[in-house]
Amino acid sequence: MNTGEDPKEQRHVNVNDDGEEEVDETFNWMAIKILGGVSTRRPSLEIFDETITSLARTREDINMLKQTVDIGWLRINATPLIKEL
Repeated sequence: MNTGEDPKEQRHVNVNDDGEEEVDETFNWMAIKILGGVSTRRPSLEIFDETITSLARTREDINMLKQTVDIGWLRINATPLIKEL
């Protein structure tokens, strides 16, 4: 999520009656006031897809874990841990 373009950093302009571009201070003020401390970066679709694929692969790996594991005379129930993961 730290990659990509941040809309807060974009330049927003209005065209006045004379056809000149003016920086939209209202948008900049609102962006600073409302979005202060909020991550607003938009990752590229490729990075987003890679992350989703990685998370789906991790979910499959977790689902493949054994529910119970025997270590010598000790039996461990991993079901609560698997549910939390």
